Amino acid sequence: MLPFELACYEIYDNGYDPLHTIMDFWSQHTITELQEILWVLFENYRKGTVQEDVADVKQMHTFLMKVCRVLMAYFLVHFRKIGIDVLPFAFAEPADVITADLEAKQRIHSFFNRIAE
Repeated sequence: MLPFELACYEIYDNGYDPLHTIMDFWSQHTITELQEILWVLFENYRKGTVQEDVADVKQMHTFLMKVCRVLMAYFLVHFRKIGIDVLPFAFAEPADVITADLEAKQRIHSFFNRIAE
């Protein structure tokens, strides 16, 4: 629990900038990578699978700490009403790839909404 607690308290460090935390995260990770890792964690939890490989555990722990930090950063941006729209983001994948992925997911969402109606 200590690393999670420390991730929550580092927002009080001198010079902490939630926007920098957000930009840093998305410059290193894709939304697909985030979804895949969270899915693996969920499946391991659901199945009660214990991760044996120490390197894998350390890598997952590091990634979860980054996710925790970026969630705290988004919370602060929202809570403190910090403007985020004008910042230039450098994403880990090209904008056209992100746009194509979002549009594909929108089409899938619309399809299932039409079926549900």
